[in-house]
Amino acid sequence: MRSAIFAAVAVALFGAAISQASLSNNRRPASGAALQSRGAPSGVDLSAIDFSADACSNFYQRACGGFLAKTVLTPQRPENSLNGEQFEVGLEAKLATLFSVPARADSELGRLKAFYGSCTRDDPSNGVIVKEWLQRIGATRSRGDIQSMIRNLAQMGADPLFAYSGTPDPHDLTRYRGELRSSNLWQDRDIVERTFMASGWSPADAKAAAASVADVVTSLRKHRNTSAKPSDHENLRTLKQLQKIAPAIDWQGYFKLVGARPDRRVNLDSPDYLAAVSRTLADRPAAEIRDYLSWAFLFSLRGELPKPFNEAFGDLPPALRVDLGDRAKACREATVRAMGVEFSRQYSKRILGKPTREEARRMSETIRDQIVASVSHARWLSPTGRQHLAEKLRATDLKIGFPDHWPAVGKFPLSRTAFLRNVLEARSFEAQRAWRRANKRRSRLDWDMIVTPWVGTGMAAARLVIPNGYPDSSSNSLIMTAAFLASPTFNSDASLEANYGTFGSVFAHEFVHVAEDHGFDARGREREIWSRADLLAWDRQRQCVIQQADSYPGLAGVKAPGSQTYNENVADLGGLRLAYEALAARLGPRLNLPDSSGMTPAQRFFYKYAQNSCAAETAQFQRKIAEGDPHSLPEYRVNGPLSNLPEFGEAFGCMRGSPMRRSDGNVCRVW
Repeated sequence: MRSAIFAAVAVALFGAAISQASLSNNRRPASGAALQSRGAPSGVDLSAIDFSADACSNFYQRACGGFLAKTVLTPQRPENSLNGEQFEVGLEAKLATLFSVPARADSELGRLKAFYGSCTRDDPSNGVIVKEWLQRIGATRSRGDIQSMIRNLAQMGADPLFAYSGTPDPHDLTRYRGELRSSNLWQDRDIVERTFMASGWSPADAKAAAASVADVVTSLRKHRNTSAKPSDHENLRTLKQLQKIAPAIDWQGYFKLVGARPDRRVNLDSPDYLAAVSRTLADRPAAEIRDYLSWAFLFSLRGELPKPFNEAFGDLPPALRVDLGDRAKACREATVRAMGVEFSRQYSKRILGKPTREEARRMSETIRDQIVASVSHARWLSPTGRQHLAEKLRATDLKIGFPDHWPAVGKFPLSRTAFLRNVLEARSFEAQRAWRRANKRRSRLDWDMIVTPWVGTGMAAARLVIPNGYPDSSSNSLIMTAAFLASPTFNSDASLEANYGTFGSVFAHEFVHVAEDHGFDARGREREIWSRADLLAWDRQRQCVIQQADSYPGLAGVKAPGSQTYNENVADLGGLRLAYEALAARLGPRLNLPDSSGMTPAQRFFYKYAQNSCAAETAQFQRKIAEGDPHSLPEYRVNGPLSNLPEFGEAFGCMRGSPMRRSDGNVCRVW
C-alpha cells in the first residue's frame, strides 16, 4: 500500500496551471488531466489538488481537497497528513537501504541493527522483565525500601517523582549546573486501570490502585511550577536547605546516585513541589506509593512494553501517543529513543550527506538575511529595539541537518532478542549522561540541548531522524533536523520554489519564534532586549493576528482564542512572507513567468506551502486537541497567512476583499 502511494506521488508531481491565474490572463483554464500530462519540475502533488475549488475562496481546499477526499480515517488513526504519509514511505525506503549495509562494515551500525532487530522479535523475556520489576515494586514495605526503589527507577530513566540533570546555567552560559525538576505527572483513571489489569491485577485491585494513582497525581500537580517566566524557576539551594524543604526524601542517597556534590548548590524548579512530594512520601500509606510507582514504571515505558501491556495505552492524548498499529514504525521510534545519536549519525552519514546539508544551509542563510533586513521595516519598534533584535538574529547559530562533532555514545551490552533489556541498558546510559553533565563546560555551538518532539524527549543530536525544526533560547540556536532535509520537505533535485515553499517556510517559521523571543539576547542570556515602549508597540502590532484567529469558526462549541494560537499564527504568517521574499530575491523577474506547464514559480511555491499543511483529521480528534493546541486548524494555518500576502492574490488573480485576499487596510504584518 505504501509503495503504491509512493509511486503515485512520484509520477503525479508538480506542474498544475491554476484556473484563477489562467482566467486573470484571459486564457482558458487547463483541466487537471491536461496539467498532469505536461512536463514540469517535480514537487506539487497533483493528486492532492481539488481542481473544482476556487483558489481565491479557499486555497486549502484547492491544494488539499483531493487528499482529504481520498483519506480514510479510523478510531485507531484519527489523523493523517500528506507530508507525513509521503515522508513515511520515503523513510522506509531509506532505512531499508541503511539496514542493508553489512554490519561488519561499521560496528556502530551493527549495534543499531541489533537493537532494532530485537524490537521486531517477540521474546518471552520481555514480559518476564516487566513482571520482575512490578514484583520488586510490590515488595517494597518500609520507607527505606520506597526510597531505594525511587533511586532504582531513576537509574533506568523512569524518574517517578522528580528528576535531576545538568541544565544550562543562566548565570554562566559556559557551564551546566545541577537541577531538580518535577516529573511528567500524568494519569487517566481508565487507562491506569486497564494497564494494571493487563499486568495481571484483578479488576477490583486494578480499580482501587487506579484511584490511588489519580489521587497522588492530582494532589502533586497542583504544586508544579507552571510560570512562563524563566526567572520564576530560579531557586538555588544547598543540600542542607533541600533537606529542610523536603525532609522525607533521602537526599544523601539520591545525591550519591546522581553524582551531585553536597557542597554545591542545585537549582530547584519548584521548592513547593518537592515539599509536596515529601509530604506524600511521609503521610500516604506505603500501598498507595507502591501503586503510583508501578504506574510510573509502566507509563515511562509505553511503546517499549510487550503485548498486552502496550495495548492499554491505545487512546492516549496525541502528545503522549505511541504508534501501536505499525510495528516497523514503533520499532524505529523506540530506536530513536534508545540509540538516537547512533541512529542520527548513520542516517546523516549514509542517507543525507554533506552536499545536501550545505545546500540547505545556503537556503537557510538567505532567509536569515531576509528576516534581518525585514527588521528594518518594523517601524513600530524603536531604533534601539530594532538594533538589538537584528544583532540577535545575525548571531543565531544555524544548526542545519547534523553536527560535525557528535556526542559520545554508550558501549552497554546489547542482546539480539531481549528488546526490553536493551531498552533499560540504553536508558541507564542516558540517565547517567544527564547526571554527569552537571557542572561541566558548555558551548552554545553543541547540539546537546534537550528537545521534546513527539517521539520522546532527548538531545537534539539524538533526534535527527525526526523531521522537525525548533529554536533554543539558551543557546540562541535554530535546529533543522537531518530528516527535514529529505523529501517531501527538501529535495536537491526540486526547483528552488518547491524547497522554499516547504523547508524554507518552516525554517522561516522557526526564525520568527527566535524574533518573538525578546526575553533572551544574542548570547542566550535571559535579558529583555526591548524597552517598555517597544513591548507596548509589539502588543498593538500583534492584535491584528489575534483578531483574525478569533474570527475563525469554532468546532462544535470548541474554539481556541486567538491569544492562545498567536505564537504559532504569527510564525506561520511571518514564515510564509520571509520565505517568499527570500525566493523572490533569488529568482527576480522569473518568479512570475509561466513555464511550459502553464504555472509560475510563485504559484508552485504557494502550492507547496499549502500542501505542507494538508491534514485529514476527525472532528473528535480536533476537539480533543483544540483546547490546548497552540496551532490553528490546518485550513486556517494555510488560508490565514496566504490571505495576508498580497503577492498570493496577485499570483492567482484574486480580487481585493475576496476570502483569500484581504483588503489593504486589513492586512496583518508583524515581521
